[in-house]
Amino acid sequence: MFVGREAELAALAELADASLRAPAAVLLVGEAGIGKSSLVGEFASRTDALVAEGGADPGATAYAAFVPVLRRLVREYGARLVPGGGSRGLARLLPELGEVEESSDLGRARLFEEVLLLVEGAAERRPVVLVLEDLHWADQASRDLLAFLLRNLMRPGVLVVLTSREPLRLPGVEVLRVPPLGRAEVARLLGRSDVDQILARSEGNPLFVEALADAGTATPASLRELLLAGAERLGEAGLGVLRVAAVAGRRIPHEVLLRASGLEELALDEALRPIVKARLLLVDGDGYAFRHTLIREAVYEDLLPGERRRLHARCAETQPELAADHWYAAGERAKAFQAAWEARRWDRVLELWEHSSGQDHAQVLELAARDALHAGEASRAEELAGAALAEVSDPLRAAHLLELRVAIRDLLGEEGLDDLREAVRLAPREARLIGSLANTLTWIGQYGEARQLAEEALALGDTRSLTPLAALTALEGDLATAATLYARARAEAPDDDAVLVAYASEADVLEAAGEHARAEATARTGIAHAGRVGLARSRGAHLAANLSEPLASQGRWQEAREVIGAALTLDPPPIIRAWLLLVLGTVAVGEGALEEAAGIVRQARPLMRGRSRGYDSCLEPDLLECRLAEAAGDGERLAGLVGHVMSAHDLTLSCRYSWPLLALAARAGLVSAAPGGVPTIGRVQEAYRATFEAETGGSWADAAAAWRVVGQPYALGQALVRHAEQQPARARELLSEAAALAGQIGSEPLRAAVTAAAGATRTSLTGEPALSARELEVLSLVAEGLSNKQIAERLFISARTSGVHVSNILAKLGVSSRVEAAALARRTRLI
Repeated sequence: MFVGREAELAALAELADASLRAPAAVLLVGEAGIGKSSLVGEFASRTDALVAEGGADPGATAYAAFVPVLRRLVREYGARLVPGGGSRGLARLLPELGEVEESSDLGRARLFEEVLLLVEGAAERRPVVLVLEDLHWADQASRDLLAFLLRNLMRPGVLVVLTSREPLRLPGVEVLRVPPLGRAEVARLLGRSDVDQILARSEGNPLFVEALADAGTATPASLRELLLAGAERLGEAGLGVLRVAAVAGRRIPHEVLLRASGLEELALDEALRPIVKARLLLVDGDGYAFRHTLIREAVYEDLLPGERRRLHARCAETQPELAADHWYAAGERAKAFQAAWEARRWDRVLELWEHSSGQDHAQVLELAARDALHAGEASRAEELAGAALAEVSDPLRAAHLLELRVAIRDLLGEEGLDDLREAVRLAPREARLIGSLANTLTWIGQYGEARQLAEEALALGDTRSLTPLAALTALEGDLATAATLYARARAEAPDDDAVLVAYASEADVLEAAGEHARAEATARTGIAHAGRVGLARSRGAHLAANLSEPLASQGRWQEAREVIGAALTLDPPPIIRAWLLLVLGTVAVGEGALEEAAGIVRQARPLMRGRSRGYDSCLEPDLLECRLAEAAGDGERLAGLVGHVMSAHDLTLSCRYSWPLLALAARAGLVSAAPGGVPTIGRVQEAYRATFEAETGGSWADAAAAWRVVGQPYALGQALVRHAEQQPARARELLSEAAALAGQIGSEPLRAAVTAAAGATRTSLTGEPALSARELEVLSLVAEGLSNKQIAERLFISARTSGVHVSNILAKLGVSSRVEAAALARRTRLI
């Protein structure tokens, strides 16, 4: 009987309504027996949505909590909701979908994407309630998948309902604590009024209330006796069925219970009636479920050792998917080994290896490593792959194991150059391995060897090698030929992953060359393709980094922030997270948000350990940190950083960050001449070189002209300010343009530089302020003494937009404070 919980049911109903506008999630928290499952069941019985239920068990395999949920959705709508019908990811958990299409190191990403697409596709047809119970027992893989879903569900019509005995840190989840029952509710539950003693002893826990009522006047000596009070009044047949159910699992199909109990159909029904009447088991679709996990645990723990082994052996025969665990618990280790082998439970196979008979141990280690990588347990995967390597003597097998370890270490944020070199040495004719090495060498700046190996791999049939060949061609300055090679790389790609890698590489080289608009378009095309093939939120995070950079370069900082924020919620691999953070940090410095930028540097530094981008991986965070030190006026810190760069690094090996660092160092007076051999490839590097030359006595007019061609407003604005200082006769014209750029992109440091230069050159920027109608409106409110927030509320705009308007006004008026702006506006009758 369900009583009370009106407030909790109302809260769930409200969340269900809200989920029709945007996905929602709730975590029901309460002690064992408090009624979380009953509350979920009552809510589910009242909703018109499709309810898909799953849950965790102690010691379960990876993703076990999700399997019933996914199976329910697939049976309802089929796997057609995801690309490839689920064969790339979902089939790992649902064997009925067929053989899994292996996809190198993207198995986990594919699975997560396909689960997300399945849920959102189901929600398009009918609102969905996903129920996951007992999350305090969930394996790490299930928790990772849950966190991914919670961060990335975008389609309305999805409500995620979770239960746990303890609070959990999950993104975007509302927590609802389930309280004990009050006296009136206990009285209704028991159908009697003399409940004071039971209420005091149970403390309002519904499970204990019912168990104490079942116990009568007896005082159970322990919680187990309390929970088993109802079971002890069952007949022998009923007890036997209940014990089989406790061994079989949290939910027991009727057919399993029939076969495992050994009873005839009618005899089983008669044995079940008193069990269901006592609410020890509840009818659950075509099977049964324990009313509470604690009841199952109490029944199981009450079994004698011999009885437990016999029942596990019986269940192993009727539940082949769980046979390995049942035989293991039954003490039948040889049978457990065979069942684990058939179920591809490789960790269990390794645990029982003494019962093997001629199987290949190294192969099982490799398979277990792949499973661990798929489950996100990278450290365990690395350990297993290393153990497998230690056992193999065949060069080709060792080479492929080294390639696997590269994929694993990539997930850990480490590069695999040494492993790839060894793999190619062991298997010198393996095209894919040669191509992988060529790709890594391209990123770390060893261009000659990279081109040689890429051409060799292509000749052997590895079309993936077209991508590093295209990148190398672009680095030589031939963007037209590179574009042709990238187009060919996508047309001849062996899989979607190779297509997306080609898009990401092309966007990167275009951005490096200063082709910001083309880089943006290429990244957006790649992101759209990733969405079509179900990788929008895995490879898509990489492409998001490629999109954020040209947006930032073009001064579209708010757009860049939005792209980066969305990508970071996907928990991308370390190197991609670092790239995103470094772009965000550069934007923050440009805006003047120095505290935010300092925090970003602290996050990004540990993620840039590997050599996956060679010297660029070393110099990119150095450049951001130098920019931050300069903006903060920390000359000592800046000098130390520049000293480190000049002494510890070979600047001739970086095509992207050497000239920016040299220009900054020259501005600080720390260098006066550039080292020989620093490459100048593309118009961005030409502009930075022109800036360096201007800092060391050259023409700021040339530097400004170079940045105008590139189309980077922040760098152009900085050059215009210095040009004005160099040519005071043109200061008003140059500083007015710089002020407009500062307002356009929302850069407080650039606005301050304009103001300082106007003062230094005694230039008035107030003769023709050219304020827009909206700016005049904002200026009048500034003169009233309103804050940015108050202005935003008055004009129905965001506080950030209000702040941008105020910054633009100050820059155009050539003043440094709101008070000065108001005084000038009144004096010149602007308002």
